[in-house]
Amino acid sequence: MAGAVFASDAPATNKTTITSDRLSFDYQRMTAEFEKNVVVVDANMQLQADKLTVVFDNESSMKQAIAIGNVRLSQQDKIGTCQKAIFIAKTGEIMLVGDAQIKRGNDLVKGDKITFWINEDRMVCEPGNLVLTPTKSTGLPNIGPGAGFKK
Repeated sequence: MAGAVFASDAPATNKTTITSDRLSFDYQRMTAEFEKNVVVVDANMQLQADKLTVVFDNESSMKQAIAIGNVRLSQQDKIGTCQKAIFIAKTGEIMLVGDAQIKRGNDLVKGDKITFWINEDRMVCEPGNLVLTPTKSTGLPNIGPGAGFKK
């Protein structure tokens, strides 16, 4: 994305900010669609994508968000990339689909689909491919508890 600000470069605040080149809102369907150079910044995570669709419930709270195209999520020392990411607010579940990977330091988890739960310390990778690089100080890899993205 030429000219786009990487989400990890933007300062995190206690609110969620979504910017894009185009925003459309469908009041009947309770959806907002952000297109081109989408950048989401909140206190817990940053996201970039070509397109983002947010579905709201009747109280105007986010029910679900779907990011499509060149998706990049970042949080502290973790970076996730994929072609499509689906976030389900009620369960805290995030699915990375299509060339999905999460990198932490030199360690890497990758597969066709990675599912993790931001409120729990677990993830599932299908098919599973894990590359571990021991750290110099401990001799242990960086992947393990806390490897997925957290709330």
